[in-house]
Amino acid sequence: METEEYIIAMREYFHENPELSFKEFKTADRLEKELRDMGLNPKRITETGIIADIKGKGKKTVAIRADIDALPVTEENKVDYVSKNKGVMHACGHDTHMAMLLGAAKMLIAEKEKLNGNIRLIFQPAEELPPGGAVGMIKNGALDGVDYIIGQHIMGFIPAGKIAIYYKEMMANADEFDIKIHGKGGHGSAPQDSIDAVYITAHLIEMLNTIVSREIDPQEPAVITTGTVNSGYRYNIIAAHAELTGTVRTFNTEIQEKIIKRIKDILEGLKSIYGIEYEYEYKKGYPVLVNNEKIAKYIEEAAKRVVGKDNIIYPKPNMGGEDFAYFLQKVPGSYYFIGGSNPERGIDSMNHSPTFDMDESALYTGAKVLKEAAMEILNKE
Repeated sequence: METEEYIIAMREYFHENPELSFKEFKTADRLEKELRDMGLNPKRITETGIIADIKGKGKKTVAIRADIDALPVTEENKVDYVSKNKGVMHACGHDTHMAMLLGAAKMLIAEKEKLNGNIRLIFQPAEELPPGGAVGMIKNGALDGVDYIIGQHIMGFIPAGKIAIYYKEMMANADEFDIKIHGKGGHGSAPQDSIDAVYITAHLIEMLNTIVSREIDPQEPAVITTGTVNSGYRYNIIAAHAELTGTVRTFNTEIQEKIIKRIKDILEGLKSIYGIEYEYEYKKGYPVLVNNEKIAKYIEEAAKRVVGKDNIIYPKPNMGGEDFAYFLQKVPGSYYFIGGSNPERGIDSMNHSPTFDMDESALYTGAKVLKEAAMEILNKE
């Protein structure tokens, strides 16, 4: 089987058989089989996390990471390789990441004699579920002996055939908060005898939205999103309790800390005005993903050889979160995006959508860029 056909077949297999974060057992088994068939010696360093080394000549080692987990999404695509696991879908493209890294491994093994160093393949679980799988992989030795690391992510907002390069900050802090409001329930006909948790929660949401719009420098990226609101029992009952959850995205630690404090200040103000009690939990998630400029430049040069300089783009930093950031805190490296959309074929859904898909032409491109980038780093460093 030709390498491109192999990558497509692997992608379709993983897409048909998605598994949730930290439960990627069959996925890990198949990855180990494929790696052994290539003559490699894969090691399971967490329950579902795998590393495998390709030995070249020289002491430097470049790691390439692919995440392997799927999402709790019911797929709506009408394709032959639709998910067989009801309610679970590779809606963020991690199926393609695995397939592209396997394809890159085949290419690198074929040119093993030209490798001026070593390659470490990292198949990481649970990127989608904080605290994520990267921390456990690092703790158990994924980066032992590694000098540099690279990784890529397929994106639905970028056309197939294009590569997005980011210097310095690329992806944001990805935090979450949980707030519970405790008022006083009562009859809908007598609001004067109650403390209406629904009304106060609506007021809270409005005030949260003013933090970014009125208290943060407009030139500093920051997002506060309320994702869920739950309250009430019946049309004529004033709710005693309400709960809301949301996310905060920032690139600046000072702004992150300011937002944490201002949410607390707002809650204290509502307590003083309305007499509520509250619970406030703020969880810091994945840190800012900061690329090493030199490694990003190597990736850019490699990508130009694959797709041409006119297909390299340089978008603004992305407000999404990614636990690849933890790897970059340990060793120099860089992350980048690869385009997967093709509107002419009706492939234009965003990541995490139940109709997310990608143009198959992106698979070989992605594998080739990984291979070329790894060799570029080994040749230049």
